[in-house]
Amino acid sequence: MNDVETIRFPVAGMTCSSCVGRITRSLRKLDGITSVKVDLRYETATVSRDPRRVSDAAIAAAVTDAGYAAGVDASVTVPPNEHKGWLSRLTGRIT
Repeated sequence: MNDVETIRFPVAGMTCSSCVGRITRSLRKLDGITSVKVDLRYETATVSRDPRRVSDAAIAAAVTDAGYAAGVDASVTVPPNEHKGWLSRLTGRIT
């Protein structure tokens, strides 16, 4: 059984790569987060997590503590292969 789910949600207030780094570091500190990808261009964060160990509220609080607004209530679940890079999907390798 796979206990990890990946969600994508909007993040407001990002203006530069330093913002991306701040949010990424804040989310990675949470117990239960296995990967984080913050996208400045699309103003989103994609997080893989064990939902039994880290809640939406904890994710939102981490982003807020970093100085940004997380739209976790508007999150969408990302299908298992969508968050992999195109080369990994093509070759069948997991990233």
